[in-house]
Amino acid sequence: MNSSTNIHSLTYLLALMLLAASIPLSKFMMSVSEFMLLGLWLWSGFSFGISYRFFKIGGFYTGILHLFRYIGVLAYTNLIDKFSSFFKNKPAVIFSLIYIIHLIGLLYTSDMNYALKDLRVKLPLILLPVVISTMEKINSKNFRILMLVYISAVFISTAISAFVFITDDYVDVRDISLLISPIRLGLNVSFAFFVLIYFIFHERKFAMWQVVSFLILALWFITFLFILESVTSIVIIIIVSVGYLFMRVRNSMFRWQKSLLVILAIILPLAFIWHVRHIIVDATTAPPINYEELEEYTKYGNRYFHDTADLQIEDGKYVGLYICYKELKNEWNERSSIDYHGKTSEGQLINTTLIRYLTSKDLRKDRDGVRSLTDEDIAMIENGLANFNYVDKPGLRTRLLKIIKGYEVYRKTANPSGSSVMQRIEYLRASFNIINENLIFGVGSGDLEDAFNKEFNDMNSALESRYRYHAHNQFLGISVALGIIGFIVFIIGLFYPPLKLRGFEDYYFGTFFLIMIISMFSDDTLETQAGVTLFAYFYTLLLFGRKSGDNMPAKVLNR
Repeated sequence: MNSSTNIHSLTYLLALMLLAASIPLSKFMMSVSEFMLLGLWLWSGFSFGISYRFFKIGGFYTGILHLFRYIGVLAYTNLIDKFSSFFKNKPAVIFSLIYIIHLIGLLYTSDMNYALKDLRVKLPLILLPVVISTMEKINSKNFRILMLVYISAVFISTAISAFVFITDDYVDVRDISLLISPIRLGLNVSFAFFVLIYFIFHERKFAMWQVVSFLILALWFITFLFILESVTSIVIIIIVSVGYLFMRVRNSMFRWQKSLLVILAIILPLAFIWHVRHIIVDATTAPPINYEELEEYTKYGNRYFHDTADLQIEDGKYVGLYICYKELKNEWNERSSIDYHGKTSEGQLINTTLIRYLTSKDLRKDRDGVRSLTDEDIAMIENGLANFNYVDKPGLRTRLLKIIKGYEVYRKTANPSGSSVMQRIEYLRASFNIINENLIFGVGSGDLEDAFNKEFNDMNSALESRYRYHAHNQFLGISVALGIIGFIVFIIGLFYPPLKLRGFEDYYFGTFFLIMIISMFSDDTLETQAGVTLFAYFYTLLLFGRKSGDNMPAKVLNR
């Protein structure tokens, strides 16, 4: 292998590493690294020695002309050779149809600007399979290094978020994810976690101190998902873990191993369900009221109001007990520049937000209750925080509290704006209505936003305009845009390549694929740069980018 080939191979590996590191860290660097890969793909085989001879023989200006001619001929030759190689790779071609169907959707779209923007975002779906499937395959050693780079980048992203979390410089805990959206970060953490699981239990190339480091890092990733309140990623971890345990059962040699793994696979989801149920019961159940012991007056002689007709509960406490509106109003207006009857920065009423916040802290809704609040508490209420747990005690419990409160509001007002879970119900309703009206071909690649806005209006939805998004379900989103035909092509593009190449027998690909499929049921995974790049990069790298002899099929799990 000559020096030019060595340099090109090294540069290609570095570009792959840069893209892997960029996915959890930088949208800008994602684009830069993709252009690097495209450049390497176009000019693979470029020789610095040949370029130098142009200048040595013909002089500067003649050398420039010959250099440009050389680069052009090389790119032209590579285009022919690489596309010829690509079209011979049927699984890669089938996968690229996911992008092609979006191009076809341009033929009947009315909003061309949105469609072109969407195609630009989804460009990795065609760029990465073409480039990676026709470049040289990386061996197992370089693949391990690449995955270590990726894990390190995910760790750095979580460390930055943890710093923001420690400094309390946020209103919603999901705001701690500064570099990419919290949903995408959760997906990256989930995949990095399972890569670490393979390194810990199955990879034999690491020293003991490295394995211990991987174990600590895996525990941190799980902890971080709870801090981030990433319910989707937590559910993904549980589902994939159960699948992993059953895979180990299939490949275990001894009965006691099989029995232990089956027990673990059953206990894990049951324990999670029990924990969630316990949180819900605890949050929605308050102690019985002894009406005779309810005090009538505050210590300042003002009458309490006790709403015993509508017993709303906030975090296991009654909202409507021990309210003195006079003292609340006067004391609040002393503490805040926003009037008691005004609105928070999020548009909620200050008075109702204040009452809920005091309830969550188990304080009476009177002068002393407001005086007990810190300046930070006042700022949180002004920013629309109705429960101190939302900032002081983030985690799964707090996330469930938000869902419960959102459901209660939705049930009473039919307004889903206050909860992302309730919003998703509205998105599902709108999606099915649009699909029914555009069943075969959909609305076109660029008309999703217009179609959803129109449907929300037709539904007389109470959903606020700032929350009027798309399907939040990738399968429904494809069906809305491209109809049942596009949906079928999408499913074929997803499943045919791994079925043809036995990709589901590979630990890395099988794990990654399952993570992404689960995410597509609760999110528009391919509608953002971070999401589509994560999906396209690892899908194509794991399926088309490694040397076939270095793939790790599931049967290695019995080692």
